[in-house]
Amino acid sequence: MTEQELIDHPYFEAWQDPESGLVSYLLRERVAPLQKAFYFVNSSLSQDGKWLWLETAYPPNPVKHLAAVHLDPDRPMIRHFPQAACHAETPVLDDQGRVIFSMAENQPEIWRMDLEGNLEQLFTLPEEFLRHRSIRRVGTHFTISADGTQLLWDGKVGNQWYVATLHLESKAFNVIKTFSRHYNHAQMSPVDSQLFCIAQDHWRDPVSGAPGEYDIRVWLMTLNGERFEAAEPGAFHAPSQRGNEVSHEWWASDGRLCWIRYQDGAYEMDVASREIRSVWPRPLCHAHCDHSGRFWVADQSPYHWPTPCELLFYDREQQLETSIVSSMPAPPDGRHLWHVDPHPRFVDQDRWIVYTTTVRGMVDAALYPVTGR
Repeated sequence: MTEQELIDHPYFEAWQDPESGLVSYLLRERVAPLQKAFYFVNSSLSQDGKWLWLETAYPPNPVKHLAAVHLDPDRPMIRHFPQAACHAETPVLDDQGRVIFSMAENQPEIWRMDLEGNLEQLFTLPEEFLRHRSIRRVGTHFTISADGTQLLWDGKVGNQWYVATLHLESKAFNVIKTFSRHYNHAQMSPVDSQLFCIAQDHWRDPVSGAPGEYDIRVWLMTLNGERFEAAEPGAFHAPSQRGNEVSHEWWASDGRLCWIRYQDGAYEMDVASREIRSVWPRPLCHAHCDHSGRFWVADQSPYHWPTPCELLFYDREQQLETSIVSSMPAPPDGRHLWHVDPHPRFVDQDRWIVYTTTVRGMVDAALYPVTGR
C-alpha cells in the first residue's frame, strides 16, 4: 500500500494536524456511526495489505460488529458483517485473511469468518472444562503462534482465570494453567512458537466487590506449562503509588518484550539476556514499535479524557518526538463500552501506523504513513 493509493482512494480523506503538519488518512465511508481499529497487539491490516479490518458499533448499543475495507482505490469496497459480533478485543487475522473471534462474553464458541462473511464455528469450550460454570469472559484477545498452528487466549470461567490453546488443524484444546487471581493479555511471541507472555491485572471480587491488585505485571510462560516465571520481578513490580503501574505490554516483531510504565514511559527487554532499556522516558499510555526499534508511537492519554489526548511519534535515534495528533477530543459516547482508545500500531512492514481517532467528532479508523521519515 502506498500513500498515493490512499490519496486516490474515494473512501479516505487526508487530515493534517494543525500543530505538527503531519498528515493521516481517515476512513470517511461509513457502515456504522463508530468505526475503530483492532486492539493494538493484533494487526487490523490483512497480511497481503489489501484489507483494513474494523470493529463497528451503533451507540448506545454496546455490541460491536466486524467490517473490512478494500484498500485498492480502483476497487473500493466496504463490507459490514452484522452476523459477526465481536466481544472484547478478541479478533485476530490468520495468514489466509480470515478473522478469528468470539461473539459474546457468556457464550462458549470461537468463530472464524472469511471476507465473504462465511462463518465457521471453530471451537466450543467443552463441558468437561466448563462443568456448568458461568463463562465470565471467553477471551481478552486472541493471538496465533509464530508457526501458525496454535491459537492462544486467556479467559475466566466461574471464579477461575485460565490460559489455553487450540490447535487450529486438529482442534486439540489444552488448558495450560488456571489461576485464582486475574491473569490476562496472553500474547504469543512472534518468533518463538512455544513462548508467550501473560499479565497480572486488577480485578474485583464478583460477590463482595472487594478490589484485587497485581504485584508483578508481566510473566513468561511456555505452551507446555513448564515455564512460568516473572519476566523481571524488580522492573515489573507494581508500585505502591497508583498511576505509575507497569502496563500495556506487547511483543516487538523481532521478539523483544516491551511495556509501558505510565509516568516513566516505554521500555524494552531482550528476553534472552533480560537486559532492560528505557526507550522513551515520558508519560505514555499505549505504545508500539517498528521492527528496527528506531520508531515508536504512543497515545497519551485517553484515560484523561475529556482532556484532549495526543498521538505521538518518536524517532529513537534522533530522540525526536512529533505529534501525529496534537489534540484528540473525547469520543462523543465515552470510551469504555467500545474501548475506543487510539491504540496505535505499526503495520504493513512498518510502513504505516493504524490507529483510532476522534478528530472529526466521531470515532474513526485512521492510517498514518511512516515511509520517508
